[in-house]
Amino acid sequence: MRVRRAAAVVAALVCAMLVITAAAPGAAGAARVPRRALWIETSANLRALSTREGIRAVVARAAAAGFDVLVPEAKNAWGFVIYESDLAPHIRTSPVARAAYPAPVTWFPREFDPLQVLIEEARAAGLRVHAAVNSFGEGLALSPRGPVVGPAAQRPDWVSVHLRVGPDGAPTFVPSTQAIQIVFVNASHPEVAAYELGVIWEVVSRYDVDGIVLDRTRYAGVDADFSTLSRRQFEARLGAVVGAWPEDVLRPEADGFRPGPLFPAWIAWRASVIKGFVRAASRVVRGVRPNLPVGMYVGAWYPSIHEFGQNWARPDAPPLVPGWSPAWAEASLLGELDYLMIGLYHRTVTRWDALRQGTSPFVTVIGNGLRGRELTRGTPLLGGVWMDVYRGRRAEGAGAVRAAEAVTDGLMVFDLSNLDDGDWWSIFRR
Repeated sequence: MRVRRAAAVVAALVCAMLVITAAAPGAAGAARVPRRALWIETSANLRALSTREGIRAVVARAAAAGFDVLVPEAKNAWGFVIYESDLAPHIRTSPVARAAYPAPVTWFPREFDPLQVLIEEARAAGLRVHAAVNSFGEGLALSPRGPVVGPAAQRPDWVSVHLRVGPDGAPTFVPSTQAIQIVFVNASHPEVAAYELGVIWEVVSRYDVDGIVLDRTRYAGVDADFSTLSRRQFEARLGAVVGAWPEDVLRPEADGFRPGPLFPAWIAWRASVIKGFVRAASRVVRGVRPNLPVGMYVGAWYPSIHEFGQNWARPDAPPLVPGWSPAWAEASLLGELDYLMIGLYHRTVTRWDALRQGTSPFVTVIGNGLRGRELTRGTPLLGGVWMDVYRGRRAEGAGAVRAAEAVTDGLMVFDLSNLDDGDWWSIFRR
């Protein structure tokens, strides 16, 4: 009930804020875009985030390694936050244990505010904080049939609906709580949008962050969302009833999904939903802090990005997406952002190495970095490197970092915990 009441209050607040004339993307200036950003995933680094001493040590190491921006997850992938919220559950209430620590509800300090302390310590060291907000991840399924923790457990009507093949081969629908581990909610649900915008408003209005980064601002996959609500909204966009649902959009088969005749219109509609949310989020941020930069993290594999309803390329980009249409191009969200981060999470670094291995040159750090640069031309682009991909391969990891910095406008490193586990700090100091 708390979530429902809060969402209603925030909906009124957000509607009022969206009519405010806000600063346009790019008004923050290139100087406010990260040069070297370090991502801090909440659960993997929770011990360090639980004390001022731990946060101070993280900030010191990041500064020494040449990072200028820290990206802590103010709201994590399954809906818990590290700041004092009237909307979302705090990570200190989480019943989920990890190998490194027991359930936070048993030990995390009650009065400690990690986001505020991180801002204070970063500012003292000359670093900036761009808070990441996971938009549509709102739960964690502890097992395929087990309990779910997070806001999705309280709001089953928010949960995304996934398309599957039934026992008789006919299409069937299952909630995200039974489909995937990170539970997604429906991006087109008005209450979901109000709630997610409310979280962003809390962060920028209560904390002196230097920027906002949107993450998981997408659908869970090509199989989502097939709820009754989404069907009605899609039909309203079409101006017609879908005769065969879901086959006219997507037909599930034993080896995957086959696009139906309405698939191009479907992926364009979903992309327009995500663009609308990104636009609203940017307006909320700039309605409170006009010059605050807004960034976004996306996957770099653009030819399959239609599966997630997220067109992050410029409107005049080449039609690389299956089912491309002018409506897909119009759903580009790039114009709502000050910068973009793309995950160049490939084991192969150079295009030459890919050719020697007989693989695509685009499935490399350099290949996808260059393609991302072309697709986003005019918008600052940071290449993301996941250090755990290079576990035990130090030379390749160092090469990936150099390559990402060389072919894009900056670097995002995922994640703080990987730098500690793999002893990667010296790579960045060099």
